[in-house]
Amino acid sequence: MSHARVRQAIETKLAAWSAARQIRVAYSNQPFTPNPSETYLRAFQLPASTTCRYLGGDAYEYTGVYQISIVCPSAQAMATAETLVEELTQLFRVDTPLARNGFDGLITEPVDQGPTITESATYTVPASFTYAGVADQPPAGA
Repeated sequence: MSHARVRQAIETKLAAWSAARQIRVAYSNQPFTPNPSETYLRAFQLPASTTCRYLGGDAYEYTGVYQISIVCPSAQAMATAETLVEELTQLFRVDTPLARNGFDGLITEPVDQGPTITESATYTVPASFTYAGVADQPPAGA
């Protein structure tokens, strides 16, 4: 499952960056309770279909979108989220290598900011980028 490996490569990079900035990240499969006045990130992987263009199925191609939503208290200035989008744009630049346990890939499209989603207590600014890569398949029965 190389979508898992690309997710791990991205999340390792994101975790190091967020720890340095002291901003928490809510990953899709981990419990997370935000503080009422906290700005935090929500991370999601949206994998696309796996393909194989090679005879014998020696390597599979994996593509997808990784989304990082910036969640801010509603009273916080939009500039906070916009600054974080800019920082994520620098962190996940086009052609940034993504490698993990036999998966070799790249970020293929730049970080793109989506529309702001407003709620009563928070607003969310989604930012996403695409990735693509190749991984050798393990031998049958492994």
